[in-house]
Amino acid sequence: MEIRKVLLVEDDEDIQKVARISLQFRGGWDVTLAMDGEQCLSAAAKERPDLILLDCMMPKMDGYEACRRLKQDPALRDIPVIFLTARAQETEVKKGLLLGAIGYLIKPFNPMSLAAEIKQILQNEKGT
Repeated sequence: MEIRKVLLVEDDEDIQKVARISLQFRGGWDVTLAMDGEQCLSAAAKERPDLILLDCMMPKMDGYEACRRLKQDPALRDIPVIFLTARAQETEVKKGLLLGAIGYLIKPFNPMSLAAEIKQILQNEKGT
């Protein structure tokens, strides 16, 4: 699967900036931003990204609920979701994967390797 457009769902502006630059320059991807789960759903429907990077803890609607709704929507369910979050407990990771995410990246992330880590998750997913 080729990635061209990434939807980054993150409410922290500093993390947004670092992740966006990393994804654009290391991954070569167009990046659309959303600040919360509600914006995620509308941006996903409008932009049709190839990948969604989703934070867990956000205002209005958290990442878990946004992921659940994405996976229930026939038009959006095939978009791969990778959580990018500070929530590192095994129960949190399992919860995200059970909701349909294909991977889980923990903050703080390394901006130099973020795109490579995403590509690795996508490669692993394709190989299964």
